[in-house]
Amino acid sequence: MNLIKVKGIVIKEISFKENDKIITLLTDNLGKISCIARGAKKTNSMLLACSQFLVYSEFVLFKGKSFYYINSATIIDTFYNLRIDFDKLQIAFELSKLVISVTDENVDTSTCLKLFLNTMFVIQNEIKNLKLVVATFKIKLFSILGFRPMINSCSSCSKNFSEIEDKYIYYDFVSNVFICDSCSSKFDKNRLIKIKKSTLIAIKYVIYSDIKKVFSFELKDISDFSVFGQVYAETMLNGI
Repeated sequence: MNLIKVKGIVIKEISFKENDKIITLLTDNLGKISCIARGAKKTNSMLLACSQFLVYSEFVLFKGKSFYYINSATIIDTFYNLRIDFDKLQIAFELSKLVISVTDENVDTSTCLKLFLNTMFVIQNEIKNLKLVVATFKIKLFSILGFRPMINSCSSCSKNFSEIEDKYIYYDFVSNVFICDSCSSKFDKNRLIKIKKSTLIAIKYVIYSDIKKVFSFELKDISDFSVFGQVYAETMLNGI
């Protein structure tokens, strides 16, 4: 029996048989995997704590025909204060469902895992406005997955946004590009989202920043940023 050591966080858990659980892990080197935690529902089980939603652990696994099986685990972080706050927990569920939708087994999810862990830490400690955190996570996640929008210049006239004085910029969610104010009249308004130029600067920061620094920015008005994050993620998700 070959044992495999991975670090991963539980992003879904379901009951299986009388005392077991099937948990979904976002791991550092195996991608998103399903594992059976035998006896995890027993109060005296060594796997009771590590098989709970949002618990981050180092796991020792072995591969079966259809599932991985947990041999042992060492907990790294439980995100306890997040899991006992209903509002924060709801956000964690939302972001976990998104991660489950866009990841798969046997792919490199190390960067996605780092982003998810960093996001859970920020949510737990209320370092930033939660709506800003959710939008930032979605923007960065899809950028990591290769859906980065063309953001430096207008896709119609090619003018660099840093060189024009437009107060507003438009996001074309059909083509995943940005349009300057002057060119926006050429497009169907139903496919455009109007955002402030300051919002564009924040979006650009999130896209190009290091994972560790992705939340290290300030934005006074997050309304445009939040709407963009939601529309961008939904559009990219439907396109996958």
